[in-house]
Amino acid sequence: MPDRNPAPTRHANQCSNPRFPFWYLTLIIGVGAIAFANSVHNPFIWDDQTAITDNPTIRALWPPPGPFVPPLDTPVSRRPLVNLSFALNYAFHELDVSGYHLVNLVVHVLAACLLFGIVRRALSSERLDHWLRRRASPIAGIAALLWMVHPLLSEVVNYATQRTTVMEGVFFFATLYAAQRALVSRRRGRWHTAAATACVLGMLSKESVAAAPIVVMLYDRIFAFATVREAMAVRGRFYGALALAWVPLGALLALRPHTTVGFSTDVTPWTYLLNQAQMVPHYLRLAIWPDALVLDYGFPRLLSPADVVPGALVVGALVAATLVALWRWPAVGFLGAAFFLTIAPSSSIVPIATEVGAERRMYLPLAAIVVFAVVAGTRLVDWVHMHGPAHFRRRASTVGLLVAVACVAGLMVRTVYRNAEFSTVRSIWRTSVERWPQGRARSSYASALIEDGEEALALEQLALAASDFPLARFALANELAAAHRYDDARRELSTYIDEAPRAPDRIPARALRGRILAEQGRLDDAVGEFRSLVALFPSRRTSRADLADLLYLRGDYQEAASHYRLLLDQEPTDAGRLARLGLALAAGGRLAEAVGSFQKALQIDPAAVPARLSLVQALLSAGKTGEAAVYAQAAIAREPRNATARNLLGVALAKEGRLAEAMAHFESSVEADPGYAEARENLALARRALRHGSGPPGDDRTEGSGR
Repeated sequence: MPDRNPAPTRHANQCSNPRFPFWYLTLIIGVGAIAFANSVHNPFIWDDQTAITDNPTIRALWPPPGPFVPPLDTPVSRRPLVNLSFALNYAFHELDVSGYHLVNLVVHVLAACLLFGIVRRALSSERLDHWLRRRASPIAGIAALLWMVHPLLSEVVNYATQRTTVMEGVFFFATLYAAQRALVSRRRGRWHTAAATACVLGMLSKESVAAAPIVVMLYDRIFAFATVREAMAVRGRFYGALALAWVPLGALLALRPHTTVGFSTDVTPWTYLLNQAQMVPHYLRLAIWPDALVLDYGFPRLLSPADVVPGALVVGALVAATLVALWRWPAVGFLGAAFFLTIAPSSSIVPIATEVGAERRMYLPLAAIVVFAVVAGTRLVDWVHMHGPAHFRRRASTVGLLVAVACVAGLMVRTVYRNAEFSTVRSIWRTSVERWPQGRARSSYASALIEDGEEALALEQLALAASDFPLARFALANELAAAHRYDDARRELSTYIDEAPRAPDRIPARALRGRILAEQGRLDDAVGEFRSLVALFPSRRTSRADLADLLYLRGDYQEAASHYRLLLDQEPTDAGRLARLGLALAAGGRLAEAVGSFQKALQIDPAAVPARLSLVQALLSAGKTGEAAVYAQAAIAREPRNATARNLLGVALAKEGRLAEAMAHFESSVEADPGYAEARENLALARRALRHGSGPPGDDRTEGSGR
């Protein structure tokens, strides 16, 4: 979008070398490919389940809204552009994980190329010292390489859901790069449009891009214009266009609320700020020495000001240094300001209740740190070259270059090693537990151990996790129940439930406790558990269904039938529920109603052989042997070797006096299931009846269990 005012000349960025050094981009692409080559086949992890594998909105690109309206409360809920990119991945190769990692890698390398262009243009500004302008390309190249291969950022390629972060980065850098190009281009309008478009696309990818308009204005003031007034006079309309990008972001925040982010969560801004006073210095340490990287830092903790004094002093000192630098050395101050502006959306006072920290939050801030380090190192080499001992002067540049190469190589090796830690779900969670032990990571590690069949180790991890991650106690109870340690499981469940007995998230735990009680034969206690659940949450159908089943087992057929009817009022075409209602009615002696219920079930699902067999039993009990034989024959037509169907048909035929035919079906039933005692008994009775002329099988007992 063109401005009426002319482009600045004296203050604008002017490259001392107008020919772009494309070989740097080739180097960046090659190094990026080598550093992340072993990450392509790493598995989906953690939030990849909700963002990708279980995300129904990425399964089709059409019809609308499709991927443009992601599921709520997922990592992509307010990031429709990222969700669309996942849908495109799915359209090409469905859930082949390598495609998702490859796209992340390509976008990450593209971001590094843009960072190279940004730094090179910034250092070519006429407002900077000549020594910086002469070294703009080498400094930019080394900075881009160090940033790209830094293991602190490895998560964005290995963890597919962090497409959100790499897209945030590439659009943020594209916004700043296009804004730089517009300062000197004769086609300023096109570059302004490109910058504004990139800014909007970035905010549709991740909320942190909200800082981009401010960073652009700050850049202009420091590197291109003498005063704010001059910048506004030349680029005011452009700044307004960038600011308009906040409108779609605000709409997304309002229309797609996230229950775990914002001021309405259980974590207060003060608590979150205290936690960040510890996390930000930790990030800075990892930026310098990335020795112990962690996938999950857990939840915010309750801290007092005294707990965070060292970290708060570090952050306070950096803020003060940034303010001083903005006054005395504006270019250095810009790096400090860019660091705080880009980290503030996720690491300040806006609570993220489910995640106290994440290394990917350093994706943009790390660029400022790396550029500062490379510029400072270059300045040191220059000082040694100018003022150092004579025998060092000639070697200073060579030594400086070797140090830079060593740093890039060292970070590459560490990144390759970190990629390998993502190669299995088990290994990545093991490293998290070892380096930053907390309950949620232990729980995830336990899940991976269970997948590998190591239940004993999983139980140990879940027991340790329960102290600070209550949900782990529920997982522990599940595993104990699976191991038939029912008393231990009930004890863990009771501890978990008693913390918030009426909370909706305790429903699965209470249901499990009820099922364990039933398994232990304590039907009265189990019924009481589910009665309580139904009273608290009457709309929860699964609890009512469990209650109805338990009532049936206990012999309360009439009450069980009433609950089945309530369930069918909500979903009248549930064939399985109709069959269960029929069983309860038949057991309660209401055979005519039972027959009707079974017939409705078969109308909905003609292939339901168990319902058909139950209908045969009900008809036999009602004395309707002819109808029973017809339905039994239909069941046999669907499953010729169904022993129960053969036995029931034999009973129906025997009751009609057709003993020879009945014997054939009893024999077929025994042949299909030699252990079927009832069929064997019926066969023996039929043979005896044929020899002695006695009554048919089933005259003196209940026939056809329909097991």
